[in-house]
Amino acid sequence: MKQPNIVTFGGGTGSPVIIKSLIEAGFTNIKAISSATDSGGKTGSIRSDERDRVIAVCDLLRNLLALIPNHRHTKQLTTFTDLFSYTDGRNRNLGYTIYYALLEKYNNDFLSVQKHLEQLLSIRFAGTAIPVTLSPANLHFTTNSGKLFYGEHELDRQSMSKDSVKSIWLKPSVPATPLALEAISSADYLIYSPGSLYGSIIANFLPTGIIKALQQSSAHKILITNLVSTRNETHRFTPLDYLHLFRLYTRLDQPFDTIITPYLSTKEFNHRYPNIAHSYAQEHSHFLGWTKAQSNKLPSSIHVISANHFSITQKYSRLRHDPQKLGQILRKIISNH
Repeated sequence: MKQPNIVTFGGGTGSPVIIKSLIEAGFTNIKAISSATDSGGKTGSIRSDERDRVIAVCDLLRNLLALIPNHRHTKQLTTFTDLFSYTDGRNRNLGYTIYYALLEKYNNDFLSVQKHLEQLLSIRFAGTAIPVTLSPANLHFTTNSGKLFYGEHELDRQSMSKDSVKSIWLKPSVPATPLALEAISSADYLIYSPGSLYGSIIANFLPTGIIKALQQSSAHKILITNLVSTRNETHRFTPLDYLHLFRLYTRLDQPFDTIITPYLSTKEFNHRYPNIAHSYAQEHSHFLGWTKAQSNKLPSSIHVISANHFSITQKYSRLRHDPQKLGQILRKIISNH
């Protein structure tokens, strides 16, 4: 069977899970487009030291590591990836430092960096990790109260605020990576991963050229919604809210053809898992599940899949998308389409 061209959109948390789900389902032609504007944590330290003259590579690197086929996780490879996660006393991450050094060696050619790592690790990635832009930029956003914020890290800092995000843009305006545009153009399937809705998904729509590429794409577009809300981004969000927001930033009347949601409504989840619901409530978050009536408010042309595709971690009882369960769902969608 010919491998379909699959493109994922997202950041460094949700996209790796979707990539693993696709690999689990047997797909090995994945183009993982990642946001490049992170300004917090270890990445923020590096970008600050470099006076914002470099893109953020944290999401790109996490997506690349997720593209390692399951059967290739040898002891040597595990040792290497563990080394990548090491952080020194100056909050410098070794993995990012190595990746930036390789980018410099290969004149910003991330494909050559990926090939270098393949040779070094004696592996073949199940696809390509692509930064949405190679030009440094930062997110700016306003909230409903009219406040202006600078930097993606502010989305995280304001995550428990009732003052929700109203609009978001890049400064300066930057062009999309040509390979990202090519990937969208040739895609059979586009998958919008879970994660920060503004920082990981909408941020990928902002570089010049992405919207036009999406508008011209004939790919089947799949949205995988978040399991838990973020107070300043998706509080009390419904499937219709997702549709309105995606319409606004893609300028497409139908920005996604399939939406994958949890099989439980918020009320059902709270009744079944009261302790977990209470734990998330302390963070001003709630389970993002909907009734059939709420999902039916979407246009009939959008296919809604309500699925048991999450698991609960043993430690801290956190909700996570389950790669095996999600892989089965994605395999079914792609094989039946």
